[in-house]
Amino acid sequence: MTTTPSRTELLRDVIQHIDIKAFDVRPLVQAMGQMAFQARNLSRAATLYDAMLRDEQCGVILCLAGSLFSAGLKQVVVDMVRHRMVDAIVSTGALIVDQDFFEALGYRHYKGRADADDNALRELHIDRIYDTYIDEDQLRECDATIARIASGLEPRPYSSREFIGEMGRYLVKHGKARDSVVLAAHEAGVPIFVPAFSDCSAGFGLVHHQWHREGKPRVSIDSARDFLELTKCRLRMEDSGLFMVGGGVPKNFAQDIVVAADFVEQPVSMHKYAVQLTVADERDGALSGSTLREASSWGKVSTVHEQMVYGEATVTMPLVVGAAFHGRGWEQRPERRLVDACG
Repeated sequence: MTTTPSRTELLRDVIQHIDIKAFDVRPLVQAMGQMAFQARNLSRAATLYDAMLRDEQCGVILCLAGSLFSAGLKQVVVDMVRHRMVDAIVSTGALIVDQDFFEALGYRHYKGRADADDNALRELHIDRIYDTYIDEDQLRECDATIARIASGLEPRPYSSREFIGEMGRYLVKHGKARDSVVLAAHEAGVPIFVPAFSDCSAGFGLVHHQWHREGKPRVSIDSARDFLELTKCRLRMEDSGLFMVGGGVPKNFAQDIVVAADFVEQPVSMHKYAVQLTVADERDGALSGSTLREASSWGKVSTVHEQMVYGEATVTMPLVVGAAFHGRGWEQRPERRLVDACG
C-alpha cells in the first residue's frame, strides 16, 4: 500500500530560475543555424532579436503567455528588463500575479510530478501546473494582498498597467525578493499590460475588494484604457518589434496596436520585427498558432523580419534571449521609459 507524501515532502524541492548571464550560448545557437528544422529557425530568431536590439529606432514589446515563471524563466525576463532588452510587456495575469508577484512576496514554486494524485494534492492544499507544485494557502495570501492594495487606492477605474505599477510600489516597501519582473519593470519605467487582468489571482483580490465595497465607489480595471495606453507606447516608437512567447491574448493585443493607431488617424508602420516561440499549431485557425505571415494580411506584422519557432519555451527562450544577451547589442539602447507615454 502506497503512502501519500506529506505537504512538507511535496513542497521541498524549489524550482530554480535559469540565469542566462552564466552561459554564453552563442556558439551553440550559431551552430544550430547550420542545421535544419527548428534548430535553424531558432538560430534565425536569435539573429532577429539581436537585430531588434541593435536597431536604434526600434522599441521592443515582449508578449508572454503560458506558465513560464513557475517553470524557471522568471530571471530571464528580469534580466531583459534590467538590461534594456524590452521596452513594454504584455502578459497573462497568471504570470505577473500568481507567479512573479507571488514569488516577490517570498513564496516559491516546487518541483512535482505530472502523474501525481490530484485528489490527494487537493486535500493537501497543493495546486499543480504539470510537474510543478504551488502552495494554495500561500496563493490565497497573494490574492488577499491584491485585495489590500486595491482597498488602499482611490476608488476609480485603473488600467492594468496602472494597477501593476501600484503592485511594484508595494514591493519596493514590502517585497521579500528583489528579482521580480513587476519590481524591475517598476524601477525601469517598463509598462506591463495584462489585458485579461481578472483571469488570475488579481481577479480574486478584486472580487473580494468589490464585494466588500458593495454600494460604495470601488477600484475596477479599464481594459479599453489598456489598449489606448499600449497604442500610445507604439506612437512613441519610430519602429517596433515583437518578441512573443506563447500566443493568446498578449499576442493579439500587441499586434493590434498598429491597427488601433490607424483607427485614431495616427498611422504607424507595421511591426518591423516579429519572433514567436510557440508549441501551437496553425491548422485549427486559432490565434496562438497563427503564423506571422497571416498577421501581415491584417496589416499588423511585416513579413521581412519574422520567424516562428516551434518548441517549448523552457528550451527555446533561454537560447534565443541568451544569445542576444551575450551579443550585447542592448548596451547602446536608450532607456525609453514608455510608462511616461501612458498618461
